[in-house]
Amino acid sequence: MTATLEQTQSDLLRLVNLVQQGEEVVITSQGCAVARLSAVPPSTATPSRQAWLARLAELRGQLSTGKTGPSVQQILDEDRGD
Repeated sequence: MTATLEQTQSDLLRLVNLVQQGEEVVITSQGCAVARLSAVPPSTATPSRQAWLARLAELRGQLSTGKTGPSVQQILDEDRGD
């Protein structure tokens, strides 16, 4: 569907309803297409935080070298002690 800028300003709610039903609306000004209203694609489901943390712990376990060193706090405490 094509609508002029003036039509869009006066009838935006109807045009948005059309977009929600799958219609695409091209907005024109002085006979030239200047904008397009289209539906936003549904967002993809993101993994839950718990699942993400579990996967992170799994990767850390797989990639760990077993080496440990001083913590950041220990390094800072040591530097401040000098």
